[in-house]
Amino acid sequence: MTTAPAPRRGRPPSGGREEILSATLAVLRERGVAKLTTREVARRAGVSEGSIYYHFTDRFGLLLAVFERGLRPLADLNQRGFAGPDLRGTLAGFMAAVEAFLDPAVDVLTAAQSDADLREALGTHMRDNDLGPHRGITMLGAYLEQQQRLGVVRADVDPETVAYTLVSGCFMRASQERMVGHTLGVASREQQLDLLMTLLAPTEDAVK
Repeated sequence: MTTAPAPRRGRPPSGGREEILSATLAVLRERGVAKLTTREVARRAGVSEGSIYYHFTDRFGLLLAVFERGLRPLADLNQRGFAGPDLRGTLAGFMAAVEAFLDPAVDVLTAAQSDADLREALGTHMRDNDLGPHRGITMLGAYLEQQQRLGVVRADVDPETVAYTLVSGCFMRASQERMVGHTLGVASREQQLDLLMTLLAPTEDAVK
């Protein structure tokens, strides 16, 4: 009769990190931050609680990791370069990336408002890493300013104010239903794009 090998000690398996983050977001959305426990996250992810502490140290580290994972669409956009000759297509791609980030980020940001320790940890993390809407607004504003020089965007609009308006619309679409329970009055992405394209089009006097 052969005996089973003794369980290995030391580092827990590296697999399961993504499953842990997905389970964390699901529990956060269903139960809120007050009932977010590592035990429930581990159960849903199919891992041990020890794996959670190994990968993320504590509950705050876990929530920060969920927030960081949400940044991937923006990092991908920045890496491949979002600025293209098609103004509408470029704005649409930017909006899609911002909303993909906000989808999980809003849950973490909302949770932070009811947990002082999490709010402080998240605020410190964002300040230390220069994170916030100003990054996207500055990036998009620079692109719109370039398009002004090319004559694609009218010259009498402020690029960063336009960028702020666009990012604000993304935030409303991502957050309003979770904040107030409905989407009444929220413009769709296509509706906002239609309006922006009309407002940004050069005037006839500028074209002449």
